[in-house]
Amino acid sequence: MPMPASKIALAAGLLLSLAALAATMTDAEAGQSASDWQGIPEAEVRLIAGQTPDGIDMIGLDFVIAPKWKVYWRSPGDAGFPPIPDWSGNDGVVMGETAWPLPQTFMFYGLRTYGYEHQLILPVAIQQRDKHRSTKIGLHLSYAACADICVPVDVSLVLDLPAGDLPRNRHGKAIKMALGAAPDHVADALHDMRINRSDEGPSRMTFRILPPAWIDTPQIIIEGLPGLIFGDAVCTRTTGNALECAVGIEGAAEGIAAQQGQPVTVTVHGAGRAIEATGLVAATE
Repeated sequence: MPMPASKIALAAGLLLSLAALAATMTDAEAGQSASDWQGIPEAEVRLIAGQTPDGIDMIGLDFVIAPKWKVYWRSPGDAGFPPIPDWSGNDGVVMGETAWPLPQTFMFYGLRTYGYEHQLILPVAIQQRDKHRSTKIGLHLSYAACADICVPVDVSLVLDLPAGDLPRNRHGKAIKMALGAAPDHVADALHDMRINRSDEGPSRMTFRILPPAWIDTPQIIIEGLPGLIFGDAVCTRTTGNALECAVGIEGAAEGIAAQQGQPVTVTVHGAGRAIEATGLVAATE
């Protein structure tokens, strides 16, 4: 028996109401999961929030970068500066560590820099949050956006978070993917780090690194004290996955001397899972 016209009209009205409610809920969820875009047209940024597929609440700094432009890694290399966050505007939230996806290497007029093109998400752990009430992320962010010129950018971003767990949404999935692009941190992988200083030519640093798995055609990124420039590392494979490496260092003599006894972070990437390790350079008397 055909449905009466009155019931058809009632059903249609109910469907329209549900569609309107769904749209309202989507808008509300979007408002709780992403801030407004800020920055310059060539490199915009916003805050995103969500629960990752494995159930962890996280924040992300979501960059969209125009063609031929870039923003920098945590250690920019020979020029530029990285995104520098100031979370002092937070209310009820304490931020943890930032994860840095493996960067690209750029060469420009002989300068080597590390950074990102097109799109970037920097995942940020939430160390502590009062889930019994609404809280606020208040971020002041400074970063450099560069093409043929570099533009310093300062933005203020605000994202209100509702009480309870963050939604398990597309932002959480994107943050999880960005986490997967960061090198694995391997403890106790760096050994025999030494600097051989020279007054007549470039100083050199030598070290041995033990990745837990094979990395084919390994490439090395070295992070030390500000003001030091590390050249191309030359590595030979010894036993198993171990690499013996040497790299030239440029910088003021006092800066090179100050690096002794201080930590250095080495990132190894290539065909295989990228890793990073931190160790102390041997101090000399």
